[in-house]
Amino acid sequence: MAGYGLVRGGVEKGRHPWKRVLAAGVLALHGCGGQGGGKDGADGADGLSSLVSVTDESPGINCRYGGLKVESGRDGDGNGSLDGGEVAQTRFLCDGAGPRGWGVAEVLETGNDTAGDPQVGVDDSGNAIAVWEQSDGTRDNIWANRYVAGSGWGEPERIEANDNAASEVQVAVNGGGHAVAVWKQSDGTQPSIWANHYDPDSGWGAAEKVESRDAGWAANPQVALEDSGAAMAVWAQDDGNRENIRANRYEPGIGWGSDHLIETHDGTPAEKPQVAMDGSGNAVAVWSQMQGGTYSIRANRYDAGSGWEGAAAIEAIASDDATGPQVAMDERGHATAVWKVDDGTGIYTWANRYEPGSGWGTAGAIETATGNSSGQQVAMDASGNAVAVWAKFPGGKKHAYASRYMAGSGWGAPYLLETHNAGGVENPRVAVDGAGNALVVWQQGDGVRDNIWANRFLVGAGWGSAQVIETDDSGEAEAPQVALDPEGNGIAVWQHNDGTRFNIVGNRFTE
Repeated sequence: MAGYGLVRGGVEKGRHPWKRVLAAGVLALHGCGGQGGGKDGADGADGLSSLVSVTDESPGINCRYGGLKVESGRDGDGNGSLDGGEVAQTRFLCDGAGPRGWGVAEVLETGNDTAGDPQVGVDDSGNAIAVWEQSDGTRDNIWANRYVAGSGWGEPERIEANDNAASEVQVAVNGGGHAVAVWKQSDGTQPSIWANHYDPDSGWGAAEKVESRDAGWAANPQVALEDSGAAMAVWAQDDGNRENIRANRYEPGIGWGSDHLIETHDGTPAEKPQVAMDGSGNAVAVWSQMQGGTYSIRANRYDAGSGWEGAAAIEAIASDDATGPQVAMDERGHATAVWKVDDGTGIYTWANRYEPGSGWGTAGAIETATGNSSGQQVAMDASGNAVAVWAKFPGGKKHAYASRYMAGSGWGAPYLLETHNAGGVENPRVAVDGAGNALVVWQQGDGVRDNIWANRFLVGAGWGSAQVIETDDSGEAEAPQVALDPEGNGIAVWQHNDGTRFNIVGNRFTE
């Protein structure tokens, strides 16, 4: 006679009722009819019972927003329970992410004094870490909060214990949820560069200095982090004569190494570095440096097996100032850098591309419309495509623009991201998921105050319509940042004045 499966498990009464029913039939049960029954012969012995166990699955890699874990197998020992060694098949019935699009903006911190300059990163499971600086009434400190997909934001916590003022915080988050934050803070002698590491299993560690040079101040730290946990920090530091660009590398299980000078152009100052890493631990740093009376863009590549390769200019227009570089890398080591160039008649967005095995290409303008451009940013997808954004002031109001780079074909025409003419655009920021979909945020005035806006690019569909992602009209909303997970879910953060002080506010975009 046939053996029928039994559904057993820990589903709470009334919870996921449709999934509990579906779980009973979602797997092919392994029970069989009796064995040994011949044609027209007597029935064989009863087969083993098949069992299905249904338990809650917490949000994580198997189910981004939680759901049910469904296990099936035969009851080999006949005890009526599906034991670990009897599980033959496992499936997951996952909760959906809810309505697609932006959620409701919420405050991430509960301090009584002003907070500002937030940064954010997202891991492969959609969890996020936001960092910011916040006053305690005497000095600014560095704070952080973590967003867990399916649960929301946790409690804010201070991640350094130094009694001196801290600022210029940055954060990088890798696919596994590890994070590294860097910032500027005095060690009692000079402004220095500090860092802290976040481990998903144990939380934040102890803050530590990543450089030890007291000849001059250090500032403008940036950090990148790859999936194995290796990180690269870069910053500008005065040596008593001029600003230099220095770097230090973090290795999991070892910690920070010794900091290194990564440019040796001793005659002129070097400023405002940026850094990115690929999936193999290689890195590219870019910065602007005075050369022959004008600023140029220079770069250095770090090879994970051999170290820094040497600084070189990646654009060469001696008569024009090139400043404000940004850089992004994909997992395979391609890099894209963007910056602005002032040629005396206008300010334009330029770019250059690094190809593994061949180096940097030829720099060129990716937009030439009349007016002044600013706020250049860039992000890349897993296939080496890139999206650059900037604000352009052609006269009247600043507007937000984007251009997409397609590997093998180059830069596309600039696209106007919004047509809101009541106020100008500032601080555009872009993030790109693994498939090349992009999310752009910026601040823009409505004639009374600045709000936070966003637009979405979908591969195959193009850009959507710009929309406001916060509705609190009590004061200015400024300095947005955005990050995406590989599936296109994102987190945006910004600072918002509630009429009394600036708060840190966030909103989630669900793909």
